[in-house]
Amino acid sequence: MNRFETLLRFGIVASMSIVACFIIQSTGNATPIVADIQIAPAATSTRIRLISSEPFELSAFVLTNPDRLVLEGPAINFQLSPERENPIGPIASYRYGAMSPERSRIIFDLAQPVLPSELTTTPSLNGGAYSISLYLTTADRQSFDRSAQATNTAKLRPPTQSEPSAPSIADSRPLIVIDPGHGGNDLGATGVNGLFEKDVVLAFARALAKKIEAEGLCRVMLTRDQDIFIPLDDRVKFARQHGAAVFLSIHGDTIASNTDVRGATVYIGDDKSSDAEAAKVAEYENKADSNGSIVTAPADTTVADILGDLTLRETRTRSSLLARELVTRIADTAHLNHNPLRAAGFRVLRAFDIPAALIEIGYMSSKPDLDQFSSPEWTDRMTSRIADALNDFLHPSRAEIPAQSPAAQP
Repeated sequence: MNRFETLLRFGIVASMSIVACFIIQSTGNATPIVADIQIAPAATSTRIRLISSEPFELSAFVLTNPDRLVLEGPAINFQLSPERENPIGPIASYRYGAMSPERSRIIFDLAQPVLPSELTTTPSLNGGAYSISLYLTTADRQSFDRSAQATNTAKLRPPTQSEPSAPSIADSRPLIVIDPGHGGNDLGATGVNGLFEKDVVLAFARALAKKIEAEGLCRVMLTRDQDIFIPLDDRVKFARQHGAAVFLSIHGDTIASNTDVRGATVYIGDDKSSDAEAAKVAEYENKADSNGSIVTAPADTTVADILGDLTLRETRTRSSLLARELVTRIADTAHLNHNPLRAAGFRVLRAFDIPAALIEIGYMSSKPDLDQFSSPEWTDRMTSRIADALNDFLHPSRAEIPAQSPAAQP
């Protein structure tokens, strides 16, 4: 007995291009499993077919710079390869992931303009799966751009996170905000062993948070504690809204041209990059919003302009001291990059009033570094060193106490 038989058809009118929404009501509360994505191009149209265990709500819209088709639905259990890079028809590649615990996205990078025209859902003959087919029609540049411009930008942002309960008034310990980079649709770099940067840095950030909490000198919060995408600006806002004393962003570097390059690097924010390589790293990391299909508004510099350069200069001086403390502390545990202390225009480091640093704990393109990421012993030592650096930075009098000999560390 078929549980669901619905066919929704929406025509796309070029002169009234808007977000295309295809609604399919699920018959239960089970998380749908998408087991396959099939792409079949034709002369003037292309079919994208999802093989799913359940029907589910689905919306489709297009974005520009670069051209993308976005499918958004509920939480989905994806049982397929994480991304496809082989072009098929108008689809150059695709990726998927969670936008929040309740929402997921599949993002198709487009090689040519297309628009969604209709969607059909058909249960299999034996009732074991559903075929959800989205049909795309070839579009001219103007029609595609009009559709992208008409997209409700509010739809591009993940649901607002609920405000955490306020800390106790009696708890005056400084707050350290740890920011695991990437997440959700934004995989970050892919390691030579198949690991994703978003997963490596989240696991590392959780371990670091536990170390800081265990010492008890500071409070700690994570910008994300699960595999969800958070826009870059929202990470900075999170730190400012909670009164962070320090902001530390965790990432993994990559360089495809030379797998022998390895080691940790610590960056601070600066309008002028310290070197060309630092500028490239910042440019790559600043594309995270695009990877997550977020439209980025121009930066609001009003507050910084009003306060003038004094606060910003003081913050950058403090950030430089923080970065040097980090490099000094991890030197006996991490293999350092040949130039471990750098500066560049990272968007997550632009808060004018919070000392901040971004640490690339190693290279996802380096096999030795990847082996370290998977080592509990290395993670324990590395997070201990970073926790000590943060505590000493925020409690200068503590730094006068002789540090435990590195040889005594596990």
